[in-house]
Amino acid sequence: MQLERILFDVSEHVATITLNRPERLNATDDRARSELGWAWGQVRENPDIRAAIITGAGDRAFCAGQDIRATASDGIRNKVPGSRLHHNVWKPVICALNGMVVGGGLHQVADSDLIIAAEHAELIDTHLKVGNVFALEPAVLLRRMPISMVMQLALMTKDGRISAQRGYEIGLINEVVPSGRLQDRAREIALSIATLSPATTQASIKAMWTSLDVGLHAANDVAYRYVLHHQMTHPDYREGMVAFAEKREPRWADE
Repeated sequence: MQLERILFDVSEHVATITLNRPERLNATDDRARSELGWAWGQVRENPDIRAAIITGAGDRAFCAGQDIRATASDGIRNKVPGSRLHHNVWKPVICALNGMVVGGGLHQVADSDLIIAAEHAELIDTHLKVGNVFALEPAVLLRRMPISMVMQLALMTKDGRISAQRGYEIGLINEVVPSGRLQDRAREIALSIATLSPATTQASIKAMWTSLDVGLHAANDVAYRYVLHHQMTHPDYREGMVAFAEKREPRWADE
């Protein structure tokens, strides 16, 4: 695909997806959503990719959400949100918030496994301000943060913005770092994750996300199925323990 709205790079088993419309605060239109769908497909299908980072160009905005001007003019033809869970990606994803994230951009935050934010980053929602229902993003955000904070985003619109520090305090954001340190820190984490068994990592992530769909007892059953399947079918289960016993680095199976 000829990319016009995003940048896509793969090195050392880490894919980096960069929303690349800084002049529009990295807002997404139909073209951007199509390109994001392509990128997540690459992350999902390429066995060389073991982890992914999603971030934005510039230092003003991670993503300003849906491009309202484009939508007002042309409507929306591509209605699939461009985030990882909508594309069945179970490889670890780090969201590096380089600035404000607004509205539909919250999909990327909600669906990531780890969230690293620059000190000046903030979360804002304006769905209700422009006559849109705020429901898709909260479907996941409500599993990651208190309902009162999601209501604040929705009902107080711009006045309900949540700073990076506040996001960290409520457990949504894993780390807050100086702006100049953000990309390096995200990559450090991704490279560390990439040394783990790809199969074990993906099975663990899928089991955790899937368990959120059901109640406690059913979640235990779901988790145990993933654990047993991995133990009984994948060589990395034994390799990890043998490598530990032999005091050497594990040799993970290629996927």
